[in-house]
Amino acid sequence: MSGFRRCDPVRGFGYFRRYPPYRVPLYPYMNPTALQQIIGTISAGLAALLFLLRLQPFLWEWTGKQTSSDQWATPALYILAPIWGLIMVALLCMTASGGFDWIRLGRGKLYLLTVAAAFALAVASYVFIAFYLRPGFTPRGLYSPFLYLILFSTVLLVVVSLNQKLLPGISVQWLLRPWAWFTALSLLGSLILSGHWIATNGVRGLSGVAMRIIVLLPPSKEELAQVEQLDPKTDFEKLLRHANRDEKRAVCEAATARLRSDPEFVERMALLLDSGYADPALAFVRDAELLPAEKARFARPTLNALGRWVNSAPPPNYTTSENLKRTRRFGDELFRVLPGKFAGTGVNFSELQGWYKEKMEVE
Repeated sequence: MSGFRRCDPVRGFGYFRRYPPYRVPLYPYMNPTALQQIIGTISAGLAALLFLLRLQPFLWEWTGKQTSSDQWATPALYILAPIWGLIMVALLCMTASGGFDWIRLGRGKLYLLTVAAAFALAVASYVFIAFYLRPGFTPRGLYSPFLYLILFSTVLLVVVSLNQKLLPGISVQWLLRPWAWFTALSLLGSLILSGHWIATNGVRGLSGVAMRIIVLLPPSKEELAQVEQLDPKTDFEKLLRHANRDEKRAVCEAATARLRSDPEFVERMALLLDSGYADPALAFVRDAELLPAEKARFARPTLNALGRWVNSAPPPNYTTSENLKRTRRFGDELFRVLPGKFAGTGVNFSELQGWYKEKMEVE
């Protein structure tokens, strides 16, 4: 044996190369299946399309609006959820094909880490949207590049990684390390923000988030059947409580159709707005697509109902902070939607809106 030179077959022929831990390649060779390529690429492409067609117009729309309250938050979440849900699917395809095997974790743990990474990047996007819409004394243009970089760097990473055979001359190895570091920092920041949010909002905040998620789910046959069984004459207010955006879309549409099946619906609704309990009536008018006849008939009663609601709203110094948040959120949304919805009807909401703002100020 001493007369022979030791030959390392791994170094000599390059098969089954085993790198030391400190030399594991950051960008391993991937061999995705055709299904993984198709699903991952399409998901990433749809996410980029939703960003350009929905999130970008949303930012343009809200740039010129008053964003001192958090009334922009819910629409932003509804836009971000499908975008980053698609990105999560694309990243899971990349994980399944070995794109993150360099992290040296089991595949099951890598899947969990991928889901957490998608959530963290979604949180980072939400934070930069908040900074963009409410920049304070900083320039708004400071934050918009981060929104584009977060999404499109992820899309580029996924698409090129899954299609290495189709794009042999293109590599994103230079992108993987900074993307991984930013994602890790985003994950840490999202954990800190989530912990602070839970400590601040408690069980009510978690239940509110759960309800927002439940609303996005498809309704069951039992839920729709329950709405169909309600009589628009005797169960008018019950149907009204189902006919707003706090319910699932199909349930809301079924309740609205059930209400309108009553020939006396318009007069019943106008009477409720004029003298009844204002909250469910105002929520319906805020969310429903009103017909021209309904818009003309409900304009003045809506102003009356809104006036009663403002009059009954507790001043900031005489209520809890949680109740004040709910009151302001509902009021801000009403005054954002209703003046535009009833434009051209001869009803002016400006004086009432001034009273509302004055009443909501902390003395």
